[in-house]
Amino acid sequence: MTGHFSSSLAECAKASPGGRPHARASAPAILFLLFAFILTVISPRPTQAQSQLAIAATVNDQMISMLDVEARIALSINLAELPDTPDTRRRLVGQVLRSIVDEKLRLQEAKSKEITVSRREIERAEKDFERRAGMQPGGLRAIFRKLGLDSSSFVERLESQIAWGKLVSRRYMPTIDIGDKEIDDYLADIERNKGKPEFLVSEIFLPTGAKQNLDQVRALANRLMQQINQGANFSAVARNFSQSATAARGGNLGWHSAGQLPREIDAVIGRMAPGQIAGPVEMPEGVYILRLENRRAIDPFRENAPERPDTITLHQAHYPLPEGAANLLVTATMARANDLIAGSTSCDAFDALAKQTGSPLSGALGTFPVNQLSSQLQSIVANLPVGRPSAPTRTADGIIVVMVCHRAETHKQKVMTPAERRDEVRERLIDERLNLAAEQYLRNLRRSAIVDIRL
Repeated sequence: MTGHFSSSLAECAKASPGGRPHARASAPAILFLLFAFILTVISPRPTQAQSQLAIAATVNDQMISMLDVEARIALSINLAELPDTPDTRRRLVGQVLRSIVDEKLRLQEAKSKEITVSRREIERAEKDFERRAGMQPGGLRAIFRKLGLDSSSFVERLESQIAWGKLVSRRYMPTIDIGDKEIDDYLADIERNKGKPEFLVSEIFLPTGAKQNLDQVRALANRLMQQINQGANFSAVARNFSQSATAARGGNLGWHSAGQLPREIDAVIGRMAPGQIAGPVEMPEGVYILRLENRRAIDPFRENAPERPDTITLHQAHYPLPEGAANLLVTATMARANDLIAGSTSCDAFDALAKQTGSPLSGALGTFPVNQLSSQLQSIVANLPVGRPSAPTRTADGIIVVMVCHRAETHKQKVMTPAERRDEVRERLIDERLNLAAEQYLRNLRRSAIVDIRL
């Protein structure tokens, strides 16, 4: 390095641009060249902290940092139980960034209309998120600590959802008038379809906008489907990746009869069995992943209709394996899992042994409706008695053993009176109108916004 510096400086001092020798180089010129060379040689490369603080995008001059994007990706991977690999992170960047951009647009618009959100409202939303995700109270904060994440990005996500809901209601609710005839027509339609099949459907929607490459979105959809089939929770994936209004409900679309959903989606659902997922279903606006939760015959006046499905509380022991693990390692890991099974006489004993795996995925998974589990997990726990470990099961990133620590039976709802049924229909129609208005409102905000993507 020293020799290279001396010869380079000497050449600069001796030769002019035309190749003729100088009598001597001026001192200021030599000092300038020396300073420029030192900057070139010792100037530090960007640190990881600097890279994280780099700007990923601006939304109407409001910055989104790479730290925001990486924190959201890390949280999404954890909540959706996806493998934390460079390939997974790369596939998620586009959808995660789009989600953050939309949150910024919603929150900016709400603040411009003087919509405020209190700390108590955010705390309630956080508890509701934990409940829907089957977490214990404080589970989100525990995940933030485990992953070393700042919670501010997630808090802003909740603030955006609450403020947007207030804004949409305030703007459009006075314009919605559901008359008696519309309710009568809706109930008459239900009665005409009595006995026909009705489907309880959940969705994950990945939009394909101007800056969303269809091949990339399709690849992400296939990746998410693969992970769901291998044990990832559909509701958790929907909450973290779906760009539909149903994301807050884990993707739940509710009960629909034939003809109420787009023709392409209707055709797919009609061929599905409960618990099955299908996709990617490509539509002009984006790509859908569908899950059929349940199927029934329409009977609007039946008694004791199910209010919600059975729920179970799951605990897990996770033995990580590297991609392409050798058969010898897999066999040895299976032996360790079988040793755990032999010593698991209760949930407490199971948890104590599961901690010894050293995996952050070991421990209590939470409480879930059975029909929202992946098909793989449903098959494992369907006939698994409470307090008894399952057989070891190979997954994409290791081997798992699960235990059902509590099982709640199906609850029944009281029979609705005609007045209560009309109220339910009115609320359903109002929600449909509000959701359509909110989607159009957000599309208009996107069109008028100045968004600069720098990734």
